[in-house]
Amino acid sequence: MCIRDSQRRVHGDISRDSIEVANNGSTAVYYEWRKIHHDSSFQMTTSDKEERFLCHHDKNVLKPGETRRFYFSFISQIPGVFSENWILYSEPKTVQPLRPILLTGNALVEDEHISWRDELESLLNVKQRDTLVRETINDIVERVKTPTPPLPDLNDPEVCKREFEQRNERYHLWYTSSVIVWFRDLEAELYDYLRISKAQQYWDMNVDYLKDLIQSVKDDFVRPCFERKFNEYFEFAKQKPVVRSHMYDYFRDQLIAALNTVQDIVNPIREELLLPEYHFPELREDITQEELDQICLLYTSDAADDLLCVDLGGRRIIQKK
Repeated sequence: MCIRDSQRRVHGDISRDSIEVANNGSTAVYYEWRKIHHDSSFQMTTSDKEERFLCHHDKNVLKPGETRRFYFSFISQIPGVFSENWILYSEPKTVQPLRPILLTGNALVEDEHISWRDELESLLNVKQRDTLVRETINDIVERVKTPTPPLPDLNDPEVCKREFEQRNERYHLWYTSSVIVWFRDLEAELYDYLRISKAQQYWDMNVDYLKDLIQSVKDDFVRPCFERKFNEYFEFAKQKPVVRSHMYDYFRDQLIAALNTVQDIVNPIREELLLPEYHFPELREDITQEELDQICLLYTSDAADDLLCVDLGGRRIIQKK
């Protein structure tokens, strides 16, 4: 007796498989399919007694020369992979005993979270892509060497003013052209005394740099001279320039407005003082320099006969005869 072939079919929730057995002998054989139980099988537990594999026509008589197909069915109420060993017993025994057959069944269940899992997978892919892009950009930025910015043009008064006041903000120093000239002269004297090469000569407007140069002077007689100059310039730089005062522009505008009304107030004052009325000359737009020189003369003590005709610049306007 031998097993010739096997066939597998799936019908709905039940899977079927079959094998064909032939009796090649001259004697009828009584047969029975039996399941082999293994006490150590991890699938058989006290709470899992479900019969998942079934053999149809598990016992009967197989006549000489007869061939019969045996069907095995599989069904499971829980998902998983299950297997069982079955063996064919015969009487009388066959010359060569048949080997046990292994039945394996896979029970699947529909995934109820497939949409959620697809969404999660898409989100993870986006995060992974963003992380990769960010790491790549950071790596590029770290490797790229940006060019060194040019040094500020300290010959430009506005740039020099900004750099001087920003770098000495903690000392509350104010920029003036005189202060910069003094500090520049002190810088040149220090360079000359310390014999610093031109390649190393650069003052970034921070007065601490000059203080450090002074401290590097070893001569105890020369160093105090430099310190005295520095302290004098330093104290002068701490005084806020008048032109930087918030009241400066106000008083300047008021003074200009007053000067513009001098012509309107001079004659009433002269009349009150019983002085003759003074007529300011009206200048034409196309007046020449020679004509202007004939009208405007510098004020001198010999030419002044009263003070009301003298402006703040020390000049007196008279009509030359």
